[in-house]
Amino acid sequence: MSKTVYYTHLASPWGPLFLAGTEKGICSCQFLHGKDISSLIAQLRQKPDHVVLENALPLATAIDALEQYFSGATKRLSHALDLQGTPFQLMVWSALRQIPGGTVATYGEIAGKIGKPRAARAVGQSCGSNKVVLFVPCHRVVAAQGKLGGFGGGLKVKEALLRHEGFFGFQRSAVSDQK
Repeated sequence: MSKTVYYTHLASPWGPLFLAGTEKGICSCQFLHGKDISSLIAQLRQKPDHVVLENALPLATAIDALEQYFSGATKRLSHALDLQGTPFQLMVWSALRQIPGGTVATYGEIAGKIGKPRAARAVGQSCGSNKVVLFVPCHRVVAAQGKLGGFGGGLKVKEALLRHEGFFGFQRSAVSDQK
């Protein structure tokens, strides 16, 4: 049975976004800075059972949630997701969704949260593999010294997102205390 993947692109305060989703939820939300949209569409078509169509209508609730986030009406995007990853990546991404807006957590804190205290580097790699930025807020993860670290949308966008959410200093998330 085929799986329909809908996609569109939209403007954000930090640059254009590519958004895609299935009946299950959002499977891609990526900043387009320097990325070719055709390569993102080709990634969606890699699975032989995927039918990929440009149509924003099935993504309307996700677009509305993003617009509320852009306007500052919400700091949390809790839309349904259709994530594809390893069991470790899925654990990391689940932990990232628990970091409240306006706070940050370190890679090491996330590693501890998922029961893998020595896996900070692997947490970083999982953040880098995140294809649903904003919905899985990898921009809220920083290095142990409070440095921003990497971000697929670029460090200026990461800093802008943190400021947008009200983060103005190194305020640790309560995620490390939630076991």
